[in-house]
Amino acid sequence: MKLFADYHTHTKYSDGRGTPAQNIEAAAERGLSEVAITDHGPRGLGIGVAGPETFLQIREEVAGLATLLPDIRALVGAEAAVISSDGRLDLPKEIINQLDLLIAGLHPYYIPEKLGEALLYTLPNLAARFNRSAREKMRSTNTKALVETVHSYPVDIVSHPDLMLPVDVDELARACAGKETALEVNTGHNYNKEEIVRSAARWGARLAINSDAHYPETVGELASGLALVERLRFPSEMVINAVH
Repeated sequence: MKLFADYHTHTKYSDGRGTPAQNIEAAAERGLSEVAITDHGPRGLGIGVAGPETFLQIREEVAGLATLLPDIRALVGAEAAVISSDGRLDLPKEIINQLDLLIAGLHPYYIPEKLGEALLYTLPNLAARFNRSAREKMRSTNTKALVETVHSYPVDIVSHPDLMLPVDVDELARACAGKETALEVNTGHNYNKEEIVRSAARWGARLAINSDAHYPETVGELASGLALVERLRFPSEMVINAVH
């Protein structure tokens, strides 16, 4: 199996350290033929872009690089945050519709839209990071939120499932299989990725192996994810950034 793309990288527009050009150049040097710039949505606390329209600015910048870097296809997407128990994302659909790629995921630190959501969803999830009983209670809530996101938005990839906030990976994989949404094997974080792969295989969901790079130097560092899916004999045709 060979990987041709890294669909999850960040730049200075959110909490990354490099520019779009540097990420694209790094991906080309790694021998990739595609790379995506997917900065955080605007409600990420301390990590998000300045506003939804920032993604249109990134699109213009990346379009201007096409002639300078002709050997690699650069996509512009977003890693949007789930910001409510009913699965709403921190990006309006009019912006999402102009993106090449939509990643959606759970993140513990974001600015909620309403006080009620802060009390009933945001704060309980923060407690779940440090309290086992709260964690189990929120697992069901988070799973339902992510499943609703997958059904309500054109989500291409769910980022790092079950990393920062708890989810039922089996239930999520079943929902993703029905919508042709990929679960991410994220090589930039340490978490139970084997469970992700096994759940995807069990329910027929796709996978994406991504770096979640926040530095140009780590764009395209996908070897550990590739080794995992090969060890578990996950079919290459079900990995969206693998050569079949």
